[in-house]
Amino acid sequence: MLVIFAVFSFSFAQHIIVSNAHGASYNDNDQPEKFYVTHEAWFNISIRENKISSAPIRTERIVIALFGDICPMTVTNFITITKGLRRGSEKYLYKGTPFHRIVRDFVIQTGDFTHGDGTGGKSIYGDKFIDENFILSHRSPGWVSMANYGKDTNGSQWFITLVPARWLDGHHVAFGRVISGMDFVYELGEMETFKGTSIPKRYIAIDDCGLNEMTKYELSYEQLGSYTDLAASA
Repeated sequence: MLVIFAVFSFSFAQHIIVSNAHGASYNDNDQPEKFYVTHEAWFNISIRENKISSAPIRTERIVIALFGDICPMTVTNFITITKGLRRGSEKYLYKGTPFHRIVRDFVIQTGDFTHGDGTGGKSIYGDKFIDENFILSHRSPGWVSMANYGKDTNGSQWFITLVPARWLDGHHVAFGRVISGMDFVYELGEMETFKGTSIPKRYIAIDDCGLNEMTKYELSYEQLGSYTDLAASA
């Protein structure tokens, strides 16, 4: 079975200049002058002993700022599945979806609403859609990006970086940034996994999700480089 994942063939060196999938190089000077947040998505994430446990051990909320002006196609896919979409007998919804993959000092991953194990998921545009652009860099923890299994294979799976991960630039489309709940994200990244796998021993899932009512606002380049909640770093 094909598992959708974040690229592992990387160097741990932190490069200021990287090459994207089309061979072009870019650096920090190529970042947009302004980063406008067009939407905010929230996710209530619960930890349970296992999938059949009724009461969660803990539930926390994370909030993700989305850059719909920079990645309109990717953000539209994300917010549509966050709100929920029904097409005939098919239901597109992140609610109830587990975090199926945890890689310490790298990423936590979710979004497979069809299988829940990293082998499924689909987009609102079809089974997969194109890499919209690689404008946003995975230059700090907290970036939200599309998981894939190669060029132009985005579906519904996404991950949150736990460290600066510029080796993903040019390979995965970053489209959002965690602005609240980073302490919990770091804790999830430390959860124990089954030996030799990235599968968490405890069942971690999205209990509920939705969009905040908000007015479009700007975040600075410096804020987006923070390792903590953006409100705390403002």
